[in-house]
Amino acid sequence: MRTTINIDEKLIRETEAVYRAESRSKSIEKALRDVLQIKKREKLKELVGKIEFDEDAVRKFRDSQR
Repeated sequence: MRTTINIDEKLIRETEAVYRAESRSKSIEKALRDVLQIKKREKLKELVGKIEFDEDAVRKFRDSQR
């Protein structure tokens, strides 16, 4: 999808240097995916101690998916 947004040029260059993707768009897409993954993990960590789950059931489910 094509979207026009204003992003600091220095930030874009740094992102391109870090990701070294084949295009500027791919670098930004990879950076966004990484940030989303980090934020999702943070939200999961916030749930530690707040919810209970059956570890054996989770283990069995994982084993059945392999």
